[in-house]
Order: sequence, then C-alpha cells, then structure tokens
Amino acid sequence: MAFAIDRFLELSKAVNTADLDWSYIQEVGVTDDEARALRYMSDVESHTIIYLRDLLSGHTARDREITAFLSCWVYEETQHGHAISKFLNACGRPQDPKRFEKVIKGAGFKEEVEAFLTTYLAKVTPHFAATHMSWGAIQEMMAAAAYTQLAYYTRNRELAKLLLRLAKDERRHQAFYYYQAEKRLNHPVALALASFAMNRVWSPVGLGVGEALGLEFIASLLFDDERGQDELRHIDRKFSKLPGFAGWNGALTSVNAAIEDFRRKEPGRAQQIRDRKLRSEGSRTAAEKAEWALNTADDRA
Repeated sequence: MAFAIDRFLELSKAVNTADLDWSYIQEVGVTDDEARALRYMSDVESHTIIYLRDLLSGHTARDREITAFLSCWVYEETQHGHAISKFLNACGRPQDPKRFEKVIKGAGFKEEVEAFLTTYLAKVTPHFAATHMSWGAIQEMMAAAAYTQLAYYTRNRELAKLLLRLAKDERRHQAFYYYQAEKRLNHPVALALASFAMNRVWSPVGLGVGEALGLEFIASLLFDDERGQDELRHIDRKFSKLPGFAGWNGALTSVNAAIEDFRRKEPGRAQQIRDRKLRSEGSRTAAEKAEWALNTADDRA
C-alpha cells in the first residue's frame, strides 16, 4: 500500500506535551532506571541530525518523497528529545547542558566508517537508497518498541502517555521507510547492498551513542522477559516480509547479544532488573493486562 506523503507532511507536528499533568509528573517522578533509560532515549533522538547528514547524500537526496519526509522526520525526532528532556527536568533530573555536544563528539570509529561508506555509495548508485530505507524501517520499529515497553512498566501514568505518543510517531516514520524499502528492494543490486548491510553491518539504534553500556542496559531493562522477547520476534516477522529478507531475525539476535553482554558485565544489576519486572508483572490484574492489550492492538498490527 502506498504511503501518503502529502498527508504526512500536512499532519507533521511536534509531539504534544501541553495536556500532560506537570504537577503530577513533578510529584511522582521516575525511578533511577527510568531516568537512565530516558536519558539514553533523549541521546538517540538528539543524534538524529547526524543520521540526517548521512541520509541526504547522492541519489537519495534527489528523491522528492525522501527529502520531503526527512524534513519533517528530523524535526519530529528532535522534538522527541526535547520532550524527554523537559520531562526529566520536571522530575528534578535535569540533563547536562553540554550533553548534546558530548553525544555528538562521542560517535565511535565504526559510526564514522559507516557514515563514509553510506555517503559514498549513495553517490555511486541510486539503488543504495533501498539500504537506507531498510535500515530506517528497522530502527523505527526498534524505537517504537522501546517506548512501548517502557510505557508498559512505568507506574508514572503521564510518562506512559508521553511514551505512547512517541511510539505512535515512530510507527508513522516506520511506515514510510518500510514502504520505500519494499518498492526498492526488487532490483538485484538494491537487494545485494541491503542484504550485506543488514546482515553484516546493522546494529540496533543508539549503539555507541551516549553513556557506556547504554544499549546493553536498555536491552536488559526493556526486552529481557517474555513480553520483550515477543516484541522482538514481532519486529523480525514484520521485517522478514520485505523482499529478500525471509527468515530475518536480526532484532532478536542483536538485542539478546546486548542482554548477555550486560549480564556478564553487570550481573547484579541484570538480576535486579529481572526480579523487579517479574514483581511488576505479577502485580498486574488480568483486567489491566487486557486493557493494555486492547489499547495497543493497532500499534502492533
């Protein structure tokens, strides 16, 4: 099904935070783990401008639909980072004013090599756009899943509300990337490039961004249980429907590797997280679980 780019442009806007109960947010706050997760998420969103630099290269930058979409995408993603920072400030956990600068400077060697290669290849062949779009699709799926998982576990109702709005935006973004990837992957050159990138180079969004063990911590906090594992399997099934990616299980494999790494490096913290999530899940009533499943059913379609 075609993606209505003009409709997307008309509806694009910053995530709404005006109706959140800020006095409640200030009173209830967030846990240490939630604050750490939100800082990581804010770092990733703020880093979007660097990804935009790589995407606007060569043939990719000459495509009207892509450039129109990206102009809105980078604004919405930047506003996500702003909304998260605003939330943390209200909870009495302000961000370091120089955090953005530190995040941008903290880009690793691997990321710089990837940026160089993607920029060069995008100039050489128009078929590299399929790689950009496939990469974007899976990253948006992962981001939406992370927001949804944290929304499920937090006891701060206003945080859950904000996170589900962010997840909804990410799924709108994912729809564009997925549509673009689907229509471009039928060419053998496009498929060969995308297959190599996704199977040999790709890693989950945010790897190397922000603090040490950021991704490993997020993986453990949000995906180290049956709910999280089911979400990753759902992502892999969706991505596997793209041409040439039947049986792809990159989300599950890569996140589980990060979980294992966190268990090895911080075994005590990993066990604490698992125990806390088990208690949280056990305290939920059947009615609460049913209501959540009903309210988020469309998001996982």
